Amino acid sequence: MTGNNATRVLAVLVVLMFGLCYSMHGQTTTTNTNCTVYGSTADCTSTSTDDSAQRAQQAEQQRQAYETGQQIGAALGQVMQAHAFNKTLRKYCDQHPGENWSNVSLVDGHTLSSGHCPSDDDKVTALANEFAAHHKDFVRSPANGQAVATYIETNKLDPREPKSYEKAYKELKKTGQLDLYAK
Repeated sequence: MTGNNATRVLAVLVVLMFGLCYSMHGQTTTTNTNCTVYGSTADCTSTSTDDSAQRAQQAEQQRQAYETGQQIGAALGQVMQAHAFNKTLRKYCDQHPGENWSNVSLVDGHTLSSGHCPSDDDKVTALANEFAAHHKDFVRSPANGQAVATYIETNKLDPREPKSYEKAYKELKKTGQLDLYAK
């Protein structure tokens, strides 16, 4: 390349570099330049397009995606935290039936929530009520309650387990020892 051609090519490159730098720093116009070199002559053609609307739309979509991601992350965090708390509470209440509990903030020490662990009697009552609600033919009477309780005790079943009530119900129903509603 001769000195004159080198200067010309260098000048074209400088113009392209300044255009590219300006475009990279906030310009909303895209310029495409195609150059063809014929011997010592360069013929360049540039086309520019305004893409500010497209960039604004992309920026808005990115902002919305970011906010959605933040919301999903926060919701998942709350679900995970609640699950961990409930699991810990169940373990605590299994070891301390009938006692009070409180969930205290580690940040400032204020009480977030509190309650009472169900006693074994509370658990038995809840299971018995759930059982009776599930079996629509079961008549809620002192005689039926006593029959189920006696069966569970005689057969050394755990009155805190739903399957104990199911076993008692099936056996007592089969032997005709329960008063049932007609279907």
